[in-house]
Amino acid sequence: MNTQSTPLLRNKLFAIFEVLLVYALMQTLIVSLGSITLVQQEKQVLGWSYSVPLVCFVIFPALVIWLARRNWAEYGVSLADWRTNLDVGVKAFVVLIIPHAIGRGIPTFLGLSSQIRDVAIGICWVIAIAVMIWVMSRHKPVASGKNNLILIAVLLLIPILLGLWMRKLSVVVVSTIVWQFLLSGFGEEFAFRGYFQSRLNQVFGRPMRLFGIQFGLGVIVASLLFGLLHAFGSYDPALGFASLGWSVMIVNTLAGFFLGIIREKTGTLLAPGIAHGLPDALGEPMMKIFGWVMY
Repeated sequence: MNTQSTPLLRNKLFAIFEVLLVYALMQTLIVSLGSITLVQQEKQVLGWSYSVPLVCFVIFPALVIWLARRNWAEYGVSLADWRTNLDVGVKAFVVLIIPHAIGRGIPTFLGLSSQIRDVAIGICWVIAIAVMIWVMSRHKPVASGKNNLILIAVLLLIPILLGLWMRKLSVVVVSTIVWQFLLSGFGEEFAFRGYFQSRLNQVFGRPMRLFGIQFGLGVIVASLLFGLLHAFGSYDPALGFASLGWSVMIVNTLAGFFLGIIREKTGTLLAPGIAHGLPDALGEPMMKIFGWVMY
């Protein structure tokens, strides 16, 4: 073996080990923290646990980056080109109408079987990825972020104003907006597109190219881990791996790839954070207000 390739191989193996270890510890923390009294109280009062995602998706990976004395900008923590990246995030929000409203909403409204719905959602995510790549390939720099900031604020206010008008505004509705936008959106993006994807990019590079977007093993592995995270939502230790939501994993892996290519194209977490958090911060509280159940 070439002696010059030995350190490179060692670095790659260490990065894979580090990523898998951090993911395993993160998943363990999610399960372990879920049973403590504080978390249960948060869910009762706020509808969601704030401490679990804050510890698992933000503090834990941030601690790893800090202890390793790595460059935060390499992990997407930067406001470079924020106006343009904000615009990309808002455009991604519009593109996500395809999987959310068409792929999930129409089959549910028509009462189609879960198998047909899952296939429709998967196909729509593939279409959304293709559309987003096309959008980013034609995207131009933006000089001002004012209009997009106003638009985001208005969209986040819609569930609150609607809740007031329908007399259904509650702490849980407001909490859902905050939780989905900040912790689910930017929190999960920091862990998966920030830490996992960037860590693997550091040693494996981004040798692949798709319509002007360079990416590598990082976006693929981070997407798979993102899908696996959501698959564990239905995990039952008594049933083992058979209880994992495999269709959920496939859908969220595609969603992870959608967000991952945005991260690769823009270079920061702002656009994927907006793309991830904004649809959920608008949709989830609306479901609570109207009493919708999305299977």
